[in-house]
Amino acid sequence: MYKAIYAWSIAFALLVAYACGSLGVQAQVAPTNSATISGSVSDIAGKPVAHANVSLSGPRNASTQTDTHGLFVFVGMPFGTYQLSAAAQDLGTATRSVTVEGDTDVAIQYEPASLHGLKVIANVSSTANAQFNVTPASVTQVNPIQNAFAGQTSWRTILEQIPGVSEAGRGNGEVNFADTTDGPFVPVQIAINGALPYETQTLLDDMPLIGEGYTSSPGQGTNLALYPLNGFGSADVVRGPGANAPSIVDSIGGSFVLHPLGVVSANHYEFSASTDPYGGIVTNALAAVHFHKLSAVVTYGVNDSPGPFSSANISFTPYMPSSIDGRAFECTGSCAVQPIIDNNYAGGAFVGRSLGLMQCCFNQTAGWTQHSGSMAVNYALSPSISAGIFYAGETSQMLNLYTSYQYVNFAPAAGYAGPLAPGVYCLGSAGGFGTVPVLQSASLFEEKITAQLGRGTLRLAALQNRTWSSQSNNYPGSATVQLYGEGSLCSNATANCSGGVYQQTFFTGGSYNVNYGGATTGPVATSYGTNTSNNRDLLLSYATPLGENLHAGVSFVKSMYNEGAWESYAGPGYGGFLCIAAIPESQTTNELRLFVGGNPSAKTSLDLSGYFVNASYHVPDPNQYIPFNSGPYTGPYQDESYTYAAPRLGFVWRPTAAMAIRASVGGGFAEAPLTDLVGSNSAPIVNNPSSPTFYETTLTNLALRPETSFAFDVGTDIRLHRNTVLSFDVYRSNLYGQLYNATSATGTFTGPEGTLPLFTNQFDNLGVSRYEGVLLDLRHDAPHGMYWKLSGGLTRGYIVSLPAGFYNAAGATCVRATNTNCANVSVVTNINFDGCFDAAIPYAQGLGTLGYRWNSEKYVDVVGTYYGNNNSYYRPAFVEFDGHVGYPVTKSMSLLLTFRNITGRYDGPVNTDSPANVTGAPTISGPPFPLYPDTYGPRTVILTAQMHL
Repeated sequence: MYKAIYAWSIAFALLVAYACGSLGVQAQVAPTNSATISGSVSDIAGKPVAHANVSLSGPRNASTQTDTHGLFVFVGMPFGTYQLSAAAQDLGTATRSVTVEGDTDVAIQYEPASLHGLKVIANVSSTANAQFNVTPASVTQVNPIQNAFAGQTSWRTILEQIPGVSEAGRGNGEVNFADTTDGPFVPVQIAINGALPYETQTLLDDMPLIGEGYTSSPGQGTNLALYPLNGFGSADVVRGPGANAPSIVDSIGGSFVLHPLGVVSANHYEFSASTDPYGGIVTNALAAVHFHKLSAVVTYGVNDSPGPFSSANISFTPYMPSSIDGRAFECTGSCAVQPIIDNNYAGGAFVGRSLGLMQCCFNQTAGWTQHSGSMAVNYALSPSISAGIFYAGETSQMLNLYTSYQYVNFAPAAGYAGPLAPGVYCLGSAGGFGTVPVLQSASLFEEKITAQLGRGTLRLAALQNRTWSSQSNNYPGSATVQLYGEGSLCSNATANCSGGVYQQTFFTGGSYNVNYGGATTGPVATSYGTNTSNNRDLLLSYATPLGENLHAGVSFVKSMYNEGAWESYAGPGYGGFLCIAAIPESQTTNELRLFVGGNPSAKTSLDLSGYFVNASYHVPDPNQYIPFNSGPYTGPYQDESYTYAAPRLGFVWRPTAAMAIRASVGGGFAEAPLTDLVGSNSAPIVNNPSSPTFYETTLTNLALRPETSFAFDVGTDIRLHRNTVLSFDVYRSNLYGQLYNATSATGTFTGPEGTLPLFTNQFDNLGVSRYEGVLLDLRHDAPHGMYWKLSGGLTRGYIVSLPAGFYNAAGATCVRATNTNCANVSVVTNINFDGCFDAAIPYAQGLGTLGYRWNSEKYVDVVGTYYGNNNSYYRPAFVEFDGHVGYPVTKSMSLLLTFRNITGRYDGPVNTDSPANVTGAPTISGPPFPLYPDTYGPRTVILTAQMHL
């Protein structure tokens, strides 16, 4: 590694020496946190104003003139608050304040003198934002806090409406208990340009976020559900290998960069109250204060929801009674579990279970309460030094999360004539009676200092990212319940039917004393567990201009993650309170970046960055056997370390003010997920005890190599008209050594069931994989009048080559037609990743928006989102429509109506947790690959009242 750093240092020195002596004088300094500010100037009638003088004063001063179309652009402007001035002949000069926290598109229009002469609208609409990108990477901005104040409670919709981006965490076996659409416990993990969630980095102020919630694991992608929408002023979806990317770690497809709320220049207050899709309440409040050198912004939000079910719904226990009123019980006939078919799903799907016995009525709720908020405080210590702190936190609580909800077909045998009609019911199905809360929380705390040293900017920041979750459960021993349906009771009043026979019995709703599992009173078992994680980051960076034509800098980020011990206690049903083995693990990443850039000419910019990474793991020795009740794990441990170095290069050419042609190329690095490294070697077990055909075992592979990549992105932004922008991108990423849970035949094993073939499951590295695609975006936006947007993306992810012998067992040839001597048959070269990697890569995505705006608060639009095959809902391709109506009631209050899922497409209230055999899935051997269909969410109307002072 040190030789690589030395070689890179020489290369940078040569480049700097050459650039300082040869580049021209047209420089654009681009600090680490910088933005592009573009826009237009128009007169009172809305016509373009050519050759108007536009200037900015603030963190950096700059000025320019509009072109013949009234357009202007500033590149590489540091984040902060600017005074924007426009001056045009015969129209006068006026100034307004604009806060920049990311790429900003500004519409400036002169007004009659009675209205103070100038109107400035920044980021007119998040759904139809005609922003103009002049950076080497493809960048799409989103506005989390704006969505929160419009009644959104999840990151899901914001991300899924960006072609090339998919959201993982639901479906495909990842259904977690009460997996209610947009519920706070449903994980949301972003995947960019086809890359899997753990190959996509989420950053806050250039520092990585790593954490785990109740339903997510570390190393599998950042779970955005842990972090509040109302805490972030903007966020950037950065696709491809941007040359100025703050990190290449876990950024194979790109990065999702969060920006905290920034400095405000005046006092203002906002409040919104909304309904949620289930009749709950969503509230958000913001208070922004500016006092001399102090700027502070505080937000707070509450989502109190009843969820999709009320206490009137029947709920039942999944445990079959062992005795009823002291008589032994046996389930026979239609009481047994059978699949049912969901006819709304093409090809048919097993979406529930058919039961001939229903047990009522342990009423359970699917409701939740979530509190979220943030605080950003900045203080100017001097004209050149500012300090700030940022806090964002979220806490979610749900009762009986350990209970899942699913559709069940009540179908008793012929002869039943009870009051409960046979049919499909949505019932709770697992674990626990009574109010047993499950909690999940996360908190971010950042401290940062920014200082001007000479002509450069020094940044120092530290971040604490903590997550915590807990669960508890109460399994019943016996209870008095109502029974419907049929089964068999012993003819004798005995619990074991000694000396008696079983007789078919119909239950018509009467109350019975039901015993489960042999206990006579009290719970069979109780359990309780907590989990914690701690992610700490440190950032140090310095960027400075070199002369008038060059900028350079260095940054260092250290990230330390500790997965805390899982403390779990089992109740009397397990023989007493026992501490399950608690196994803490940790990983550390150090990343050094050297960068330099400049403008070879007035119309071009060039950026080069070099990255040097060291990743280390501290994990238990996989050869150690850990008993169930051994207490906290103390060792031995094994340490693993990886190093990597790669460059990235970016280029932008501006042939005209209305066109930018960009290109970027470079390497990337993805750490092996921590959960793939941690574990113990298991003893061989048979696949089917009643009819064994082979043994299988699991091994931990600490010899995993990190994934590396080489990618490029080529694109353009063209302003076709003053308010119409076309964007187009083509990208490809070659990924070397992608991880896969490989299955290989390793001879035979002799056990209690005899000598049978042995198969080993172990994470391993593949050969070469590839993500590639095209993105097209055409958008028209204006301060008033018609606005529209059309965007789409085609994405493909596939394996190019596999390691030698990947399909062969003991040297034999794999005959896939008969599944002889084969392993890893769910991996097929040259087809799209269809669920093999626990994440869907959509073949196609699209978005269409059509609306009319009278002003920024009075508008109407319809948004259609296309989800192509292989989408994250594991459904056939479908289109979903939303509608929005905004209407100002007073000068300080407006109403917003959101019509969600207008067509009612896949609008079930909860996600099924039963597998489906999906027509069209790749048939490799045997039945199609099992997938888990997901619901989009209920068709509903959400009313939001917004107030701003």
